[in-house]
Amino acid sequence: MKDFDIHSFKAILKTKYLGKEFIYFNSVDSTNDEAFRVAEEKPLNGTVVLAEVQTLGRGRGEKTWLSPYGGLWFSIILKPKISPLIISIITLLSGLAVAETIKESLNLDAKMKWPNDVLIDNLKVAGILCESEIFKNKIKKLVIGIGVNLNLDKEDIEDLDIRATSCKIESGNEVNREKFLAHFLQKFENYYSKIIFPSELESIVTKIRKIIIPIGSNVEIKTESEKLSGYAFDLANNGSLLVRIDNQIKAFTSSNIEYIRIKK
Repeated sequence: MKDFDIHSFKAILKTKYLGKEFIYFNSVDSTNDEAFRVAEEKPLNGTVVLAEVQTLGRGRGEKTWLSPYGGLWFSIILKPKISPLIISIITLLSGLAVAETIKESLNLDAKMKWPNDVLIDNLKVAGILCESEIFKNKIKKLVIGIGVNLNLDKEDIEDLDIRATSCKIESGNEVNREKFLAHFLQKFENYYSKIIFPSELESIVTKIRKIIIPIGSNVEIKTESEKLSGYAFDLANNGSLLVRIDNQIKAFTSSNIEYIRIKK
């Protein structure tokens, strides 16, 4: 497999602004960390930072994210004009765009596990880490880190402590990374441009509901202070998971849970 080809990528990119400014690294500690460093000096909306390898890649809750050569590891710098209260929805629409790109590019049925994982046949194939800088209740900058196990082989993921797979393993073929990223960015930009409109946001959330796990399941939720059991029945328009617990409805955000599991 060859290195990511920036020239061929830009030749097929059809976005208005996402990815027009593109920063490439052979190796970096974390594309999210690098994106925040870049944003301090050159805060261009829509800048994409991509690395062939991350040495300190991370997921939600500072969990390690293994990022060897062959995956798609990148971050997007955004300056959204939205309330910080609905940042969670950006994580979810990122997952929606990843899942739909997998479906449309590879004909594989991808789902999203709330709040930030993309799965194929219940195996993790991608993760999203959304981080922001907020000042006086306004979002100064937002960085969306996305890691897709695109062309990883079985030996690349066999030592992981999670059940994972890759697009290459599931499809049986190596995936063109440039085409995949261009497809994703166009899809994400389309959704992202609409979330400021309430009717459009509702339409996007309806799409997310159709692919989100664990809606329709009994779940166990661990927060910082307690462990709860209930029935996950819906997703709010701000991205919160709605769970019925002892005849009461509670809304959970990714920031106030440690884990969520489907009860069998």
